[in-house]
Amino acid sequence: MRYHFHIAEDGRLVEDDEGQDFLDQNQVRNEAIEACISIAKDAFTKGSARRVEIDVRRESISVLKVVISLTIEE
Repeated sequence: MRYHFHIAEDGRLVEDDEGQDFLDQNQVRNEAIEACISIAKDAFTKGSARRVEIDVRRESISVLKVVISLTIEE
């Protein structure tokens, strides 16, 4: 099945028009987590965002959401 990974950084949305094919929900989950970690690491290090979210959709239905946020207390 084809899944689309829509990415939001502090509310700025980047829609995935192409999508990717996966055989099962476990592969989708793992890919979404790895992608969110990678994007969050870059955004947090650069200071461009404090919240990264990936909304995984199949057709127009949300099937999984991964959210990583950063809080710094000094």
